[in-house]
Amino acid sequence: MDWMNAPTKVAQEAGRNVGGIKAAKTINLQISYWALLEQIRSKKGFKNGNETMCYVIMEKAIELGLETG
Repeated sequence: MDWMNAPTKVAQEAGRNVGGIKAAKTINLQISYWALLEQIRSKKGFKNGNETMCYVIMEKAIELGLETG
C-alpha cells in the first residue's frame, strides 16, 4: 500500500473526484418543478440544485426500497 505513504498532496490528488460522475446534461422541467426544487433547497439549506436533486433522488429510492439510506 504505497499510496498510504505518499506525500499529502499526492494522496489528496489520488482521492479527488472519486465516487462521482460529472455529466454535462440539460434537464428540461416545467417551471413549477423548478420552483418546488428551489423550495426544497431553501427549506433543507442545500447549497444548490445539484445537492437538492441528489437528496430527492435518495429519499425516493429509500421510499421505494431501492436504497437503505
